[in-house]
Amino acid sequence: MREGKVFDHFRKFKDEGLIQYWGASVETAEEALICLEQEGLASLQIIFNLFRQHIAEEVLTKAREKNVAIIVRVPLASGLLTGKFNEHTTFAEKDHRHYNANGESFNAGETFSGIEFNKGVDFAKQIGNLLPDDRMAQWALRWILDHPEVTTVIPGASKISQVVGNVNASALPPLSTTTHQQLRALYDEQIKESIRGHY
Repeated sequence: MREGKVFDHFRKFKDEGLIQYWGASVETAEEALICLEQEGLASLQIIFNLFRQHIAEEVLTKAREKNVAIIVRVPLASGLLTGKFNEHTTFAEKDHRHYNANGESFNAGETFSGIEFNKGVDFAKQIGNLLPDDRMAQWALRWILDHPEVTTVIPGASKISQVVGNVNASALPPLSTTTHQQLRALYDEQIKESIRGHY
């Protein structure tokens, strides 16, 4: 990927009128920065949430400079940022939160954003204590939307109520500067060092 040959194909397809726009989906900040050097990149999909705050500076700043859309995936850290899990929560055998909880099948960063489950439960409680009320999932999405570089967020949902809650997050007021600072301090001082896998 670093050499950019794969992107030459996308540019050729665009020149031939086969596609109008093209983008990339990446796992790490390093991959994101490589993609952002590519001429013609329209969008970049990346993990960004309260357990993955570090990309805000370099990656989002560069995306803004290059006018590249940011699509956020895994915004609720595989459900940890809903605040609904506890140390006794279990997952079905075919759920990646069961079979890839520690990166057994693919990059650990794709499940719980790389945080060990029980640590994630504890961090989620600490995050919840910093938010305005108990709507953790909505505030976690609002936190993402507070970053103007973000174009859209793609949270999962298995119930209509979750879809409604996800949509309603955009109607919440932005989090205060103080709350943002407190959430970042928690990340820098405790969460970041606990991330496993490539990020």
